[in-house]
Amino acid sequence: MSSTGNQVTLNGRTSGNSSLYQAGRDLYVNTGSNLAPPTVIPITKSSSSRGCLVGRGAEIEAISSQLQKEVELTDGSILVLSGLGGIGKTALAMHAAHLAITQGSFPGGAIMIDFRGYEAESDLCVYPQQVYSPALKALGVDEIDPVPENHGPQFHAELNRRADNNSPTLFLLDNVRDAEQVLPLLSISNLHRVIVTSRNSLAPLLPGATNLRLDVLSQEDATELIESKANREASSTELDELATLCDRLPLALSIVGSILASDPQLSAGDLARELSQEEERLEGLEYENVAVRAAFQRSYARLRDFDAQAFRSLSLNPSSDISVEAAALLIGVSNLKAKRILRHLLNCHLVESGNSPDRWTMHDLVRLYATEQAESADREEVRHEARMRLLEYYARQSSNATEWINRHPKGSPHEGFSSRDSAMEWFAAEAANLIASVRIADSLGEHDITTDLATSLVGYLDNVADYASCLSILFVGIEAGKKSKNQLSVAAAYNNLGIVYTSMRKYRDAVRWLNKAVALFRALGEPAEEARSLINLSGALRMMLGVEASVDPLLRAMEIRGGEAGSAGFGLTNLGIALRESGRLQEAKSTLLKALEVHSRNGARNAQASTLTQLGTTLLQIAQQSHSSRDLRDSIRYLQEGIIAYGDVKDRTGEGEALLNYGNALLLTSYKEKALEGYRHALRIFRDIGDDHGQGLVVGAMGLMLAQQGDSEGAQPYLTEAQLLLAPFHEPEKKMMIAKYLKPAN
Repeated sequence: MSSTGNQVTLNGRTSGNSSLYQAGRDLYVNTGSNLAPPTVIPITKSSSSRGCLVGRGAEIEAISSQLQKEVELTDGSILVLSGLGGIGKTALAMHAAHLAITQGSFPGGAIMIDFRGYEAESDLCVYPQQVYSPALKALGVDEIDPVPENHGPQFHAELNRRADNNSPTLFLLDNVRDAEQVLPLLSISNLHRVIVTSRNSLAPLLPGATNLRLDVLSQEDATELIESKANREASSTELDELATLCDRLPLALSIVGSILASDPQLSAGDLARELSQEEERLEGLEYENVAVRAAFQRSYARLRDFDAQAFRSLSLNPSSDISVEAAALLIGVSNLKAKRILRHLLNCHLVESGNSPDRWTMHDLVRLYATEQAESADREEVRHEARMRLLEYYARQSSNATEWINRHPKGSPHEGFSSRDSAMEWFAAEAANLIASVRIADSLGEHDITTDLATSLVGYLDNVADYASCLSILFVGIEAGKKSKNQLSVAAAYNNLGIVYTSMRKYRDAVRWLNKAVALFRALGEPAEEARSLINLSGALRMMLGVEASVDPLLRAMEIRGGEAGSAGFGLTNLGIALRESGRLQEAKSTLLKALEVHSRNGARNAQASTLTQLGTTLLQIAQQSHSSRDLRDSIRYLQEGIIAYGDVKDRTGEGEALLNYGNALLLTSYKEKALEGYRHALRIFRDIGDDHGQGLVVGAMGLMLAQQGDSEGAQPYLTEAQLLLAPFHEPEKKMMIAKYLKPAN
């Protein structure tokens, strides 16, 4: 990666009192009030487990272990299966319960009670006093006390009798909304076991309960579930696409499989194309009386008005992942209030904990449901105001974070970031939101926000080698700048495009866009920015045509800027590179030391990293010529510092190149194994970012090292791979050396 000037950033139901008992069947219903009767089902060896269970091996093992283990007198008898509606809690619980009964673990019997805690109609919910009588009948007790008030005591007396007889009983309490629904049913004896399924995190509210939270299926299990439900084969590509569209949610996957099974003429690919229309996806995920939307509706209907409004607002975030700060802005509350709301939504399984503290995620299908509700319940102006608060926050924070890459003034910490590490971590966490926000801002006609986001975000994305996103947002930024007649932002985008194309080693494209940037900055009377673009142009020309072609724009840049300004350091770094590549190593060393001093004074960490690496490489070449151990030690030291600096600003390409040169330097010492470690680390980076050129250089260096140590057989695979990887690139000297050592094998 060439060291060029940094990116230009411009701030700018049932009714009645009937009773029903079906002898010899597995459904027991009883009611003595206007409330809907509960459903109580005995679980026996002949029972079939509910649903099509795929995967969940680890979860079944965990449940089985919990059901079989010895428990203390006070805890361990209750297991709460929690998770999103449609995640498969009931199917898993029934499967585990049936397995336990088949193994003879519960001679006292087992029953399942559906508490219907998430029905929109409150009269459908089941309460403890409704359960005692049908539960006793399901457990085989025929003589029920005729006085309803005595049903509870009779129920617990029966459980105590079974405990005294060492006859444990298993209760599966399904669809429980709150602890009050089940607490009166819990036995004082821990010999009995209880499985509770809930969309809320109830374990802390139940004595000695253990929680097992279910996640979506793995991609492999998700495709298997679709195929088993469809009862026909489909291509792995189509199944993968369907699984992704369903976000691997078992309910959605089962619906998709059922749709395919019911319509043999509908291919998996055709169904995937139907569901790819995001706004229609929830409509498509319906089969007979089962729908994803209905599962979410039951949780949503139980929210207080304010929490429901907050849930809808979260759908306005560009991606499913959101920070507390961003959530607070969307909802219009303080960060503390937002945390409390998010925790409540977590307990309702409408959001999930994110990958780091204070970050949260919303399942894609839940997010679609939230969007539906927001569009029908919230005024457009309210939603627009929330979006604008969020977009302005992302633009402001992105600008603040990018300052830490190269222009952080000492003693003046930027808003929200106390260190460079925190700024880079913020970029990494928010990248998906920021990229999407560029397009959202553009669609809303907010051209200044569009260009601000694009120009500040590109520096980070270039460093982490996300070139596709760089190009995408920069072209959007160019059009936004043109629409708002902001020529300065257009020129900045031209410059940044040149830098990205240079990083991609597409030097002809880089030169074209950098020439446009130079011309436009000159026409706008912006000499400082013109000089930056000239320095970038010099670097691209050097890589495309050689050192001689880079000199003229570099001298023009240095003439414009003189020797006093901060950007002079970038010119000095590029001049040092040109001198090194011309063989004028001592002059290059002196120039790079001056550049390093400027960058260190200005806190330009990215430029420091590049200059340190170039200085270390220069000293390595001097050491090779003069056999100077001092220069070699200094080379290794500067290269180590460069690796650290590149890591600080998350410049992966630069870090890989510094590691490669570090390995080269260590080869001249007795630390051969450390050299190999450096090469391997560099290779991992280049493979991670898909850099064939970098991979070719490293694999070639590893092969040459083995060949020069006399291990020609071990070298051949490395050299052959390097030859293939470097074929598209202009590397005549390296190709010649690789070919030389490959000849004996040919």
